[in-house]
Amino acid sequence: MSDSIIEQTRQVHSDLEKLFETMIDDILAEKKAASHKEMILRDHRMKAYTDQITDSQKKLLEMYEDKSGSRTKELTTIAGPNVFSEFYSRLKATRDYHRKFPNASLKLDDSIPVPKINPNFTGEENYCKYVDMHDFYKRYTNMRVFDKCNYFSFLGKFHKLHLVKKDKKIGSREYQKYVQDLFTYMFEFFQKRHPLADAKDFQRQIEEDFEQKWATKEIEGWGDEQDAPAEDDEDAIEYAPIDLSKYDTWEALEPLGMECLKAELKRVGLKTGGRLQERCKRLFLLKGKTIDEVPNKYRAKKHVKTVVAKNIAKLEYNIKMFYELLRPQIEATREYIEKKLTKTYEEIQAEREQDSDEEVSESDDDNDKQLYNPLKLPLGWDGKPIPYWLYKLHGLNIEYKCEICGNYSYWGPRAFTRHFNEWRHSYGMKCLGITNTKDFENITLIEDAITLNRKLKKMKQDRAWKPEEEEEFEDKEGHVYNKKTYDDLKRQGLV
Repeated sequence: MSDSIIEQTRQVHSDLEKLFETMIDDILAEKKAASHKEMILRDHRMKAYTDQITDSQKKLLEMYEDKSGSRTKELTTIAGPNVFSEFYSRLKATRDYHRKFPNASLKLDDSIPVPKINPNFTGEENYCKYVDMHDFYKRYTNMRVFDKCNYFSFLGKFHKLHLVKKDKKIGSREYQKYVQDLFTYMFEFFQKRHPLADAKDFQRQIEEDFEQKWATKEIEGWGDEQDAPAEDDEDAIEYAPIDLSKYDTWEALEPLGMECLKAELKRVGLKTGGRLQERCKRLFLLKGKTIDEVPNKYRAKKHVKTVVAKNIAKLEYNIKMFYELLRPQIEATREYIEKKLTKTYEEIQAEREQDSDEEVSESDDDNDKQLYNPLKLPLGWDGKPIPYWLYKLHGLNIEYKCEICGNYSYWGPRAFTRHFNEWRHSYGMKCLGITNTKDFENITLIEDAITLNRKLKKMKQDRAWKPEEEEEFEDKEGHVYNKKTYDDLKRQGLV
């Protein structure tokens, strides 16, 4: 009804306050024994609320920036000498509106509608409890670059793409499409499982780490493919790089000659063959562009192959990193598959119905909702506390603390052993500047890790090749000396 920019600003502020209150009420209304489904849906609702808040804040910022000047103009109008005439003109407009629409509601609606959530979960995923990779498993088994295996084994090794030969990867478009689709699924699944996390920021950090490792040739399985030095002709003349900004047309490049153009084309990664005019036109394509913006038909085969190899390696590295982020869901899927092999079809259907009806009843009796668990035992697969003898048998009463993980507690030897390969321990080792290898397994103290790292570096230096002590020389009489002794005797003229 109102065209006032100040009223619109007030309305946006009011909506922001309502959104914050709605989020707080939603969190406080959460049940103590919330199911996995409820927690996932709550996270998606929080994500929808935060998106609405972000949009409202952007709209509010545009209003305060006042690029159109309407806010300043309105403030000048209502604070000027004609303040009473402005007030009565607005009052008249309000009365005319309600005279025209007499049935307009005067009651303010303070409620925020619940956002519609459509995360598009599949039945096999069960609200992101498990992963659904059956389609990728079929493509995996139908490609010649992979060995045949069952679905259980596939989930344990689908991220180990560095074991496939590089030539097969580069020459197979089917493999490249498979890797691209696999990464897309893992990225979208991570967004559905953790809607409040910034998946794009994770991907940006992973790609920055990839670029650093690619430059130092540390990408597993791609060490020999990265920018090998070309064999230069010893008799070739070295030409200075050509600055294309000084040339307006490709015809101006003809006086440079065939050899100079060939050297420049080779340096920038374009094809070097053809007549003089063809070389000029091909080189002139780079003016104001990068090599990646030039069509593939003009690039050298070696450059195209390197670009394709880097793209495949980047996708493989992303898959490997997102596998670590989704490891709990993938391991849960493998355990679920193992469990399914021991059950009948009727038992599997009954379990799925139980999972779908997992929400807690909305009865007012809170005593029925809470489980009797005075010893605070962990819950089993059926949602009930496990037996105390099983709790003691697995050593779940034993606490292991890891200083490298920020004094995080792990209960039971199994969880403690597995955590050395998980992201939290790897991140702690990375902060210490230490590579997380098997040598540091069972090391939990920062001081011990630093001491062991220094010791391993010293042992590596001791085992390194020392030419002054280990390189041997033989004189004319057959006597053998090390390099240092031989050089001393030679300077004295004794050998």
